[in-house]
Amino acid sequence: MKTFFPLFIDMNGRRVLVVGGGKVAERRIKILIGFGAEITVISPSVTEYIENAASMNSIRLIKRKYKKGDVGSLIPFLVIAATDERQANHEAMAEAKELNINVSVADCHEECSCYFPAIADSDAYITGLVSKNGKHAGVKEMIKKIREVLSQ
Repeated sequence: MKTFFPLFIDMNGRRVLVVGGGKVAERRIKILIGFGAEITVISPSVTEYIENAASMNSIRLIKRKYKKGDVGSLIPFLVIAATDERQANHEAMAEAKELNINVSVADCHEECSCYFPAIADSDAYITGLVSKNGKHAGVKEMIKKIREVLSQ
């Protein structure tokens, strides 16, 4: 089992490629926008939130399926593979790893070079939480408890 080191990074202005346009991608995008990332989304269909963010120029949207070379053409700091197609996620991951770019794969924690955390944020503190074993069942409940503590 890989061991991951928790690290907080300034994402302001850093390029992020999100492959996929569903609810998982939307959750990741909402968080990344708050940290100032420069986001490009590649997906043939997207949620209303993603569509609106693109129309307001908060993100860049390319409405088509991922194809090999997309990661290489953008050279992002981070790739998030969050489609509902296993093969597309795998291909985006493989291209990112080939280029030594960190990748979070929503449907396969074994393919990740980094994990996307659940976030708890307050005026004074911020925390990110992930599961050590890739099983996220308890993360939702634990981050809720942490948010409650931070709001006190």
